[in-house]
Amino acid sequence: MPKSPLQTDGHVFGRVVGVVQRFLSIFKDSRECLDPLRFDDPVALRTNWTPVVHGGNNFCTHRLQLKSGLTSSSVTFRTTPAMVAFCLVFLVGGVGVAVSMLVMSAETAMAISPGILVALAVAGGGVLMLKRARAHEASFDRTSGQCRVRAKNYSISEVHALQLLRETVRGNDSNYHSYELNLVFRDGSRSNVTDHGALSAIRRDASALADYLQIPVWDAIDFRLPEHLRNGGADPKLDLLRNNLGL
Repeated sequence: MPKSPLQTDGHVFGRVVGVVQRFLSIFKDSRECLDPLRFDDPVALRTNWTPVVHGGNNFCTHRLQLKSGLTSSSVTFRTTPAMVAFCLVFLVGGVGVAVSMLVMSAETAMAISPGILVALAVAGGGVLMLKRARAHEASFDRTSGQCRVRAKNYSISEVHALQLLRETVRGNDSNYHSYELNLVFRDGSRSNVTDHGALSAIRRDASALADYLQIPVWDAIDFRLPEHLRNGGADPKLDLLRNNLGL
């Protein structure tokens, strides 16, 4: 028996939907869902798993440096040469363009162009970016028992774990991943140490810092955030565990 037009249309529609679903699956995050229970630590259940800071550069902005002495040692996250060069491009380029326009105006007896102000603004942006990068340098000193992160001082004894997260940053031309290294304190609160796009570098630095502080690394980069953690909703399993543990 020949198929009716309705059956034919339904079959064609089903095939079209299947093709569209297969196409959209290319962009779907196929990573395993993150379950904080996997870290076997009640503090992980009190911790937020969304990024502390949003955005981020697609190159390495800060790297860990270990300074060892006879009686003390310290760890510092220093601004990388790549980040300094990135800022200097804006600074030197803006100043160069402004000077060129001033010279041209003097030679031709023309009025000063508004473009000079734009060039100086670009140079000023380079200065601000470099200043901000320097301000985000973190330091850890076991001898004093203190660490300084994001211009704030903390007691190292309060740092419970390190957290690694991934964020997809959507740019004008393309998307890229930025990775966060955060301190997790005993009360579940967090502070960002660094945030950049070099995966292998941030994992190595997290491992070195964890060894220095003798704390674990909670690496959630290879996991996607489930809906109840993404939207801050309650999860019955986690709530039950919190109640049982008296959290």
